[in-house]
Amino acid sequence: MANSVGTTIIRPLDGNRAVLAEICKKQGSGDHMRIIVVGAGVVGFHLAQRLSTEGHRITIIDANQDLIHRIDERLNVQAILGNAVSPRILRKAKAESADLVIAVTDRDETNIVVCLLAKSLGASKVVVRLRNAELSSDASPLLPEVYGADLVVNPLDATAEKIRRLVRNPGAFDVADFADGEMLLWGYQIEKGTPLDGIVLKELRQRYDRIPGLIVAISRKGELMIPRGDDQLMGGDHIYVFLPRNETAEFRAIAHPEVEKVEQVFIAGATRLGVEVARRLEGDIKSIVLVEKDRKLAEKASEELKKTLVLHGNFTDSDFVTENRIEDADYFLSLENEDAENLTNAMLVNKLGVRRILFRSEQDQFQPVLEQAAVGEAVNPRRTTVSSILRGIRRGRVVAVSQVGESGAEAREYEVTEDQAVCGKKISDLHLPKDSIIGAIQRGEEIFTAGGDSVIQAGDHVIIFVLPDAVSAIEKVFTRRRGILR
Repeated sequence: MANSVGTTIIRPLDGNRAVLAEICKKQGSGDHMRIIVVGAGVVGFHLAQRLSTEGHRITIIDANQDLIHRIDERLNVQAILGNAVSPRILRKAKAESADLVIAVTDRDETNIVVCLLAKSLGASKVVVRLRNAELSSDASPLLPEVYGADLVVNPLDATAEKIRRLVRNPGAFDVADFADGEMLLWGYQIEKGTPLDGIVLKELRQRYDRIPGLIVAISRKGELMIPRGDDQLMGGDHIYVFLPRNETAEFRAIAHPEVEKVEQVFIAGATRLGVEVARRLEGDIKSIVLVEKDRKLAEKASEELKKTLVLHGNFTDSDFVTENRIEDADYFLSLENEDAENLTNAMLVNKLGVRRILFRSEQDQFQPVLEQAAVGEAVNPRRTTVSSILRGIRRGRVVAVSQVGESGAEAREYEVTEDQAVCGKKISDLHLPKDSIIGAIQRGEEIFTAGGDSVIQAGDHVIIFVLPDAVSAIEKVFTRRRGILR
């Protein structure tokens, strides 16, 4: 089972795209940042862990002594025990000189106050997590600029959009978009016996007149690599491929010919996430059925949704499953609040023969069980939130960032300006690290696969796939100014 947790680029606030691209941008070659993370829960821990490994100077604050003790034991960061709503605690963390403050406690009101205080003390940028849609939506009476937020991330919005993208792209276990949505990064599993099973990459173009997209990475037995011409694809491989949006059908026809269109989706759970996903799919999918075991919740969901059939029932009831022909589903989503219930639903539906299954999983300790069960793809809202925040914490003119699994690899979209050293250079002259590959270039309305002779021009959007060891080197290449490139 592919692990798609935390891999998809999310745009929770599309109107803030320009703000997001500018957050934490450093000039010159890019010094490491001073970052304060408020909240040492799952999201805060993973943010501190990832950012500290990238060399940023991290301080994490929490009022829970057990959480701070865990941070002290496992991470090489400064941990402060205390309530971040206190100006004294924020001053102790040196918020006045912080490049970035990230407020991700479990309480929205705490995050807002921390944001307000941090900005008042002098913090350069502040990112805040808000769960309440009434506070995070564009219609909120409390605008982000009032309390100083440069970016607001809502986990519900981020996760619902991630699921919507996966459902709209059958066959993919991961989907990220770039170049204003015209270029996709697909995570795709090579099934045994399909046309790509056993083929050597350099033979692809000999077998097919035209191969859409560019395969930029192969994940095999937990190891992620950028492939070369002599590498062979094997059944079970997870590949990542850059694809123009209008060529996805062509790629599917080669990689997975039997994948059919998604016309019927069953959703388990009238949770906030379940209802939001149904709402977002109503314009894309012909038939959506939402099943809820609590009658009152089912009635409420029925009132909120326009084109979704809401049923009161339970997937553990064999009569209900048979009567409603669950086995006919093209995609099954289990979005209940409890991990165990979601896994049970997935296993039951898998036995019916439903091929595409996705379920919500909140607990990291469940991951080994999920991988062993191999009954579908897991989406973790907390990891998705981490991914949403991390994409803004990048130097240079980064338009978009997508994390790839738990490997630390990323796909990045850089906007090139005239004063950058890469401008006017051939790709072959950039001496990019071997653990990176330029997958595509967007130039105006045109998107094309880049080659060694391609010359980067001002205004280009360059889309790169980069493994963890090469992230720092890529940042340096795309933040150098003219006259400095060697």
